Amino acid sequence: MVKTAIQGGWIVGWTTNGHQILDGGTVVFENDRIVFVGFPSDQECPKAERTINAQGMLVSPGLINLHCIANLDLQVLRMDMKVGEGSGYCKPRSWVTNPDAPHILSDEDFRVSSRFCVATLLKGGSTTFAAVTTGATKRWEDPSVEPYALAEASEEMGARAWISHLYREACDYTNGDGKRGEIWDRQKGQAGLDNAIKLIKNLQAKGNPLVTGFLFPSRTDKCSDELLKETIHQSKVLGDVHVRSHFSEHLQEFRDFRAKEPRRTMVEWLRDVGFLGPQVCLTHAIYIGGHSATGESPRDDLQILAQSGTSICHCPVVFARGGSALETFSRYVNAGINMGIGTDTFPPDLLEEMRVGALINKVIDRQRSVGSARDFYNAATIGGARALGREDLGKLVVGATSDISIFNLSGLSSGPIDDPIRSLVHFAGRRECHTVIVGGEIVVDDGQILGVDEERLSLQAGRTWTRYMKGLVDWDYAGRAT
Repeated sequence: MVKTAIQGGWIVGWTTNGHQILDGGTVVFENDRIVFVGFPSDQECPKAERTINAQGMLVSPGLINLHCIANLDLQVLRMDMKVGEGSGYCKPRSWVTNPDAPHILSDEDFRVSSRFCVATLLKGGSTTFAAVTTGATKRWEDPSVEPYALAEASEEMGARAWISHLYREACDYTNGDGKRGEIWDRQKGQAGLDNAIKLIKNLQAKGNPLVTGFLFPSRTDKCSDELLKETIHQSKVLGDVHVRSHFSEHLQEFRDFRAKEPRRTMVEWLRDVGFLGPQVCLTHAIYIGGHSATGESPRDDLQILAQSGTSICHCPVVFARGGSALETFSRYVNAGINMGIGTDTFPPDLLEEMRVGALINKVIDRQRSVGSARDFYNAATIGGARALGREDLGKLVVGATSDISIFNLSGLSSGPIDDPIRSLVHFAGRRECHTVIVGGEIVVDDGQILGVDEERLSLQAGRTWTRYMKGLVDWDYAGRAT
């Protein structure tokens, strides 16, 4: 039993009033548990066999990436482009309806993509992440190899991961003339759910405390009421496992629903279906009544979400790149909704997400005081922990799990430090991540992932990306370049 003390920097301790900075403090952990948080001079401070010098560094609870794209991200192809410009995600109908047609990527490509994504998550200070994969280049569900490859990569690198198997009932396609359509197939949706359940049971049987399965009907608008209800039922059967879905992320999604259901909102629909609750996290939830783009006044949506205990995952960067935003993070927080932060694009940099989200919040609300660094930091720590049902994560307090991220704020780019959390959010980036500890094990040291040849992995990812791009061009109805 070796005790390790981290001392000399700013320790983000936890009190009944929330996160508190201990300047020159220390945190001591033994195996996977924190045994002391305070100051080295405290009588209760135990003697440690190993010491990590954190002078000039912020010692933070491990960041929780509540929704990350855990594959080579295609959304970056849309940056700076007009709608319809360049190759899109044009799955041909002939490919969608032919189950024997191969995926663009090979099984080995999926493994490389998984290792690359887990590595970049850890290097950015995320000790915990909930992984989802894109549906843009798939049929009704994930290829079976992909979630297992993510689980394997997470185990190999020592990350704490929530892993999912994507499923849905509607699959989109593109015709030869560029017109889009979709095919609804309830049997395909049920088959995907069955495979998701199988994944969760396999992970539970393995018993690795770092890797957990969850249910992911990928988009609420691509699932029937029956599939959403069955998802919640199966969550309970499996032991109240976590559930999540993309929700109200597109304005057209909002408009289509309101045209079909003029008397109730999308949130009211989920309430009526039973797809809300403490085990549910809705990613995005942008277009609801009160958002300026909807033309509708606020209704009771935020109150319904708050009262149900449903969490919302906010991913500001990917929407900022597309010219849209949540309205607003502070409005949701003030309504009492538990908010988490995710990276629904590349890079998986939670510090950038916090910074961009805070600035957008201030601009939209036209107030300096809203979207505070503390509020966003809370979302990236305790907010994510609450969403995942893990009160032992996201805080440095005696008895909590020893997941810790250490950021170097001693460089010129960080400037003089007044409030280290504010400096972390507004002046730092993922390159300031120095050390990452998961369950008491150091997995990133001096910015490098232990046991991983990062240069080789980067080259492998580059080759996989090249094959990905060629496949998209081959799929494109007009042969447009990516």
